[in-house]
Amino acid sequence: MEIAENFDQFVERVSEAERTVLNSPAGQALTEELLQMKLAQNPNMTAEEWAQTKSEFMTFLFAMFVKETPETMKELGGHV
Repeated sequence: MEIAENFDQFVERVSEAERTVLNSPAGQALTEELLQMKLAQNPNMTAEEWAQTKSEFMTFLFAMFVKETPETMKELGGHV
């Protein structure tokens, strides 16, 4: 079963799945833990820095999902 018909749709669907998971209670707890860790490193973190951190975290999750799921890696390769 393919996730999408093209690259843009693939990225959107995987990203939407990430957002859904991160909006769950477990995902919110993980996000809070990330925030506390980053605040411990930089107590003066700005909203822009936090937004960048969240973006980088989403990219990391995307890469790990694709890397750890061979059929997804194959599909992504077919779209690029």
